[in-house]
Amino acid sequence: MARPLRIQYPGAVYHVLNRGLARHRIFREPRDYERFFEGVAEAHGRWRVEVFAYCLLGTHYHLCLRTAQGNLARVMRHVDGLYTQRFNRAHGRDGPLFRGRYQAILVEADAYLSAVVRYIHRNPVAAGPVAKPEAYPWSSHRFYLTPHKAPPWLRPGEILDAFAGSRAFHRFVLAGNEPQLEQFYTRGRQAPILGGERFRAWVGRKVPLVARDHPRHERRLVGPPEATVFAAVAASYGVAPATLRTGRRGIPNEPRKVAMYLVHRLCDLTLKETAARFGVGSAGVIGWACGEVRHRLARDKRFEARLAQLEGRIGQHKDVTPWFSRWKGD
Repeated sequence: MARPLRIQYPGAVYHVLNRGLARHRIFREPRDYERFFEGVAEAHGRWRVEVFAYCLLGTHYHLCLRTAQGNLARVMRHVDGLYTQRFNRAHGRDGPLFRGRYQAILVEADAYLSAVVRYIHRNPVAAGPVAKPEAYPWSSHRFYLTPHKAPPWLRPGEILDAFAGSRAFHRFVLAGNEPQLEQFYTRGRQAPILGGERFRAWVGRKVPLVARDHPRHERRLVGPPEATVFAAVAASYGVAPATLRTGRRGIPNEPRKVAMYLVHRLCDLTLKETAARFGVGSAGVIGWACGEVRHRLARDKRFEARLAQLEGRIGQHKDVTPWFSRWKGD
């Protein structure tokens, strides 16, 4: 059976969840929860992912997040994949940790975001570990009560502003989920969109359908054009864009490596696809070049600042205004 297509565009909000393989525990000890949060923090730093709520239970997790770059598939490959590697290393195991691809529900934020956050925060109460949501340590609800202690990647303020503070939001959570929302989540076959008819129609018009069943050919409006990346790198280093696409064996070429790194990362291409853009016969060459850039980023602050400026210029050349915030006016 073909996998359902992901709906991706800049500014989209999702309720994402995944379960352990055969319902096995994916969090065995307190350090596991921290390992998962480290991956979320990295996704925030790399792709400006904003998390509105989370709840990590023994066998599964819930996240409510917004993707500024419209790249949910890339973000979740990082979060799930990285956590699986770290979990396996810590517990001396091998193989898949999750039962399959994560489930993602596109959320109409204006109408349902607060309700989805409440649903996530009430999960420990529904599952039984605690009687009150504030008593569960691995849920974001405690940071809604003490927002000044929230990690940088968590955004309680955007929702708390609509409730005039933490106390009002806490009362909202304690009041329980609305029956309509409970029915939505208890359906046998989960709908991919939580929203009204107008929002669903807007999504159908704005996000193109793609027939191929592959993560990189899903419904998406992701990243800058490759030509924009080449032009920005060329301008930064004072070279012609065409020189970035070809190289000479044995001669160092920092601009070309940087272009490889940015095209692979920002344009969401596979190593093989990136290799084709640079006339390279092996994807391993691209992987090596990207590794060189990442290693230098970790030890060279001036180089890190230069790439940050480059990414800023690239971002200015594309429409990054969240479509979600504009759909009403269409």
